[in-house]
Amino acid sequence: MKSERWHWLLLILVGISLFSVRLGNTHLWDQDEGYYAAAASEMYAKNDWVVPSFNGELFAHKPPMMFWGMMLGFSGFGVSELGARFVSSLFGIGTILLTYQLARRLFDSLTGLMSGLAIGSCIMFTMVARSATADAHLTFFVLLSLSIWMNGYLSAIGLNRDAKLRSIPWFVWLATYGVMGLGVLTKGPIGFLFPMAVIGLFLLNEQERSPTVSKSAGARLWRTIEPYMPISFFQTLWRMRPVTAIVCILAVAGPWYWWVQMRTDGAFLREFIGIHHMGRFSGAMDNHSGPIYYYVVACLFGMYPWSAFAIPTLIQVFRECISPIRSFAMRFVVCWAAVYLVIFSLAGTKLPNYVLPAYPALAIFCGRFFAVWMTDIRHVNPKWLHLGWALMIFLGFAIVLGFPALSFVVSEGQTILDRLELDSSSQHRMAWFAIAGAPLCLFGALGWLTFIQSKWKLSGGAFTLGAISLIALLTQFVAPQVDRWQGAQRMAESFGQENRKKGFVSVPSKKDTTIVVLGQFRPSLVFYFGQVVHFSSSNEDAIEKSKSSPESMLITTEEHLQELQDQLPRHSQVIERIGSLPGQDKLLVVGPETIRR
Repeated sequence: MKSERWHWLLLILVGISLFSVRLGNTHLWDQDEGYYAAAASEMYAKNDWVVPSFNGELFAHKPPMMFWGMMLGFSGFGVSELGARFVSSLFGIGTILLTYQLARRLFDSLTGLMSGLAIGSCIMFTMVARSATADAHLTFFVLLSLSIWMNGYLSAIGLNRDAKLRSIPWFVWLATYGVMGLGVLTKGPIGFLFPMAVIGLFLLNEQERSPTVSKSAGARLWRTIEPYMPISFFQTLWRMRPVTAIVCILAVAGPWYWWVQMRTDGAFLREFIGIHHMGRFSGAMDNHSGPIYYYVVACLFGMYPWSAFAIPTLIQVFRECISPIRSFAMRFVVCWAAVYLVIFSLAGTKLPNYVLPAYPALAIFCGRFFAVWMTDIRHVNPKWLHLGWALMIFLGFAIVLGFPALSFVVSEGQTILDRLELDSSSQHRMAWFAIAGAPLCLFGALGWLTFIQSKWKLSGGAFTLGAISLIALLTQFVAPQVDRWQGAQRMAESFGQENRKKGFVSVPSKKDTTIVVLGQFRPSLVFYFGQVVHFSSSNEDAIEKSKSSPESMLITTEEHLQELQDQLPRHSQVIERIGSLPGQDKLLVVGPETIRR
């Protein structure tokens, strides 16, 4: 128990240091953060906790849980980046602790500790836990629902895996489905369909097969597929208490969905289900498509640096799945990861964050592998570990040497970044990104050295320190450097200070400047200006809106400005030029000098 308290303290400190420190030190990132924070800002200004809106119009992309969290953050920290991201960081820390608890219960305390550290110091989950999005919330609720259910399952089967499975108590199902209802308030039906699919797939896989004495191929095949036949499927579904699920989810999420339907005359669900669920699954929206192996690559990157040992980790997972000792624990985690990775791989629209609720399962894979080789190296082939260390060190040196080379090595009068059309004033700053490779080189070499000396726990500790250091550098150094290139956000912030002090103005008054944006779609402009922004898709529309007010502001690029030069209002002039990520083209602010705040 004493060691567990130290584990909790360590994980909390890691979570706070990586997820919460200087949380507001960067502007909102387009598009997701800009969308969601602006919507929450509008709801907060109007004190409307029911109907999400963006830029003065209905915003049916997401249910309210994320917006409620941001509104609470705004209450405590003002309408700011910190306020928008604060609750996400809390859910991130909660996910670390829940991952530890679940892995500890399924395996042992060392597996729990390494699993919590893995999800707390991998690239993708850290990015999300520091973002004003709904993904950290959903991951927490999915993990909590599965943890509640698995605790009930473990209590039901007792210590003897061969004992007959007793019924899981009704209150366990009640709590499980109640938490899934919170997931439905976070991201809609996927808040319960996916975790229910995880439980169902696990129960199907674990049910007893019919005894057979035949050794024929047909008999073996039947024994393998028997649990997945329709009759088994419906029996398992009934065991999962679907009526209880419907009642609990409706009780938790139903009131808000009913209320928003009444307030919007049914428009919210038509768009939310029809476009943002059915449409995204059946086809690629917003050019977010990818091959069938998209999520394999995305997870290898997202779980880095822990994925440096992906091959031996998967070998360990396979061995434990077929092991006669407590193998059901690993099979549960495999079912969890498989449901998300397989289903979303079949979907038309693909984004890395869609499978984030599977990251606790991936972290448990990593944590279990590290716990095994840190305690008994006989279960791991050392060749794979040597390869993992080598790849980690190689990537570190590639980063250390590569970024300066991109910025300073000249060929035919141009650097590589010149050919990528990156603004020359930003290239020297980008060379400093090389520092992110230092932890991989330093702790990779230290870990490899202690591994060769058979100091398994020191080796694992060195790797963990390297992972934490890498993430700390990315969040505290690299991200603020990249943030300097967010020209649109910085420009809007400087011009929109007065409106930000007032809170979002959903309909500009006659004194407000009409803001028109041509050739860009940056939702964060709405947040920083604090009023409606007119995003125009054509020159004609931009000119018409610019002439609708004597004090209009046009935000565009040099290319579009040349096309509009003779059609702008008489007193318009370029009053601001600002560089913007990632290229050499600058954003221009065009209008009368009087629009400056």
